[in-house]
Amino acid sequence: MAVIFNTTVRCPYPTCGHTGDVITNNHCRTAHKMERKELFGEFGKPQGIGYDPTAVNKNLERHTPVQRLNNGYPSNSPYAKDRRTARNKGW
Repeated sequence: MAVIFNTTVRCPYPTCGHTGDVITNNHCRTAHKMERKELFGEFGKPQGIGYDPTAVNKNLERHTPVQRLNNGYPSNSPYAKDRRTARNKGW
């Protein structure tokens, strides 16, 4: 399984560490109380972050998918169909 990441950038503010596809004006205003243009002028432009696809795939090897919530009975069983019918009739 190959994982493909888009280019990600890190906020240039010294202690921030925020990453994303873009650094938005909203982030700059709420986290640093300045406009994006001011932030980039004072601390420089965001730096691109590279990911090693091999390391990412190795990280995902032991990942277990989330279990289904309704695993008590299959949704096509007679019991499930009766429950749906009763719910639709408002019993």
